[in-house]
This record gives sequence, structure tokens and C-alpha cells, in this order.
Amino acid sequence: MSSVIAVTFFAGQGLEAQNPELLGDACVTAGGQAAPCFASAVTGEALQGHLALLAGFGSEVSGTATTLATRVQGGPRIALTARFGGVDMSVPDLRDPAGLEEAGFVATAVHADIALGLFDGFRLMSTVGGFLSVDAFGRASFLFLPTSEGFDGGSTAYTAGVRVGIFREGFTIPGVSASVSRRFVGGVDFGGTADPSSLSIDPTVTSFRATVGKDLFAVEWLAGFGWDDFGGDVRVSAADGLGGAVSVTGDLSSSRQLYFASASMTLSIVLNVAVEAGWADGYDPTASYAGNWDAAGGSPFGSLSLRFIL
Repeated sequence: MSSVIAVTFFAGQGLEAQNPELLGDACVTAGGQAAPCFASAVTGEALQGHLALLAGFGSEVSGTATTLATRVQGGPRIALTARFGGVDMSVPDLRDPAGLEEAGFVATAVHADIALGLFDGFRLMSTVGGFLSVDAFGRASFLFLPTSEGFDGGSTAYTAGVRVGIFREGFTIPGVSASVSRRFVGGVDFGGTADPSSLSIDPTVTSFRATVGKDLFAVEWLAGFGWDDFGGDVRVSAADGLGGAVSVTGDLSSSRQLYFASASMTLSIVLNVAVEAGWADGYDPTASYAGNWDAAGGSPFGSLSLRFIL
């Protein structure tokens, strides 16, 4: 029986690997084979972005680009949202010893959101209001990751953020707002111990969103632009060609842009239903990764939400 010996280098203490190229180099230097080292390193970057998207999707408050405002009688207006959606993910196939193949799958998530209208903002003129209005929002996300593809199970994520109004939607102008949030995603393991390579990630995400929306023919149309900036420790493990394995941990960070649009309808005074679809950009190629996975390829995503306004 052959034995497997794992050697672990904690790069977070002595090595700051800020991109997949450096993290893969560290894995090779530790004794890992080049193909699985770089396959797992670029997979770490891709999964960080996929999980960031799965934990947030596009709009932070679904179905509207206008901030919530406060109640007429005082106190914050409250919006509760249930959202279901998915992300079409693609990554290198870590089960391939040559590190050449690609794996594709869809992961889903359920979100429970709360948003509070804290400040109505300022009126710039008789028909233009809501300038610098403020909403605060929070989210608990439950991420369902396919174990058949090599995940060890699902994960959770928590989001907190602020949305600031630029204009409140009126008869002549659209609603415009911008937001910033912080997401904390639970650790995820991908790839098994018997695979040529595997990895563990524990990402943290800063998300920026800008949205514009207008009600036309009883449908609220929304378009938005986003930026996800993510990072955190990534541990890559790769076969050393001698029956053992090496493991290297580094702080991997990256970012990508996303674009989204939605259509929503208010079915009663308190219930809004929204359908959203979007596209997230890919990443810069890693020179030492020679596999078939296209780093520059994007990721489509979509969601359905029910928002209750109290």
C-alpha cells in the first residue's frame, strides 16, 4: 500500500500570493506537479467570484432602483424579500490529472433579505426628490453547491450594506441609486482527497452596485452595473508525483464587473414580484495554466424574488 504524505506551507504567514500565477508557483516550489497546481490556483479565483455572485446576484434590493423612504407617520419603511436564483459556473476539472479539462454546473441559492428606509433625502426641486436618501439592508444566503461536482456540501453567507438614493423615481425621471455592501461567505472545500488537486476557500466580498429604474406600462424596469471585489485565504493541494501531496495557502484576491436587468410588477399594495437576469465578466488569463477552461468567459445568473413592503 502506497502512503500519501502531505506537506503544508502556510503562505499567509510567509508568502503573500495575490493572484493565481503566484499561488501556483508557490505550489510548484513546494513540490507539487505544475498542471494540478495551476489548475487548482485558477479554480480558487473562479470559485471566489462565483460564490460572491451566488451570495448577492445583481440588485441589492430587488425590483426597484428607488430607495424605500420612511413611513408617513414616522419610522423606517421595511421591505422583506425572499429570493431564489442560480449561477452558471465553470471551472477547471480538478479530477483531470493533466489539468486540461473543464467542469460546468449550476449552483443555486435562497436569500432572505431585509431593507430599512432610514432617510427620505433632500428635494432638489418640485419634481426631483430623494437626493441622498438612505436605506440599510441585510441578507442571509443559503448556498446549495452540487456534491456530485466535488463540493463537500453547501455554505452560508451574510451581507450588510447601505444604499444611497440619487433621484427618487417620478413622472419624468427614473429612480437612481448606488450601494455598497460587505459579504461574508462560509468556507468551501472543492475536490476530494483522491483527486490530483483540491482546494479550500474562505472568501470575503465587497460589492458595489448602481441601478436605474422606471415604471412603464405597469412594469418596473431596472438596469444595473456592479463590481465585486473579493479575496481571502485559498489553500491549494496538488499531487507531488511521488504518491504524496503538497498544500499551500495564500491570500488570493481579484475582482470582476457584472451587468443585470430586471422586470417587476406590484401585485398588491405590499407585494412586488421581480425577475432578474445578468452577466458577470471573466478574469485575466493565468499564463502558466494551459487547460481548456476559458478564464475570460463570463457567468450568466438569474433570480426570482418576492418583496413585501411593510
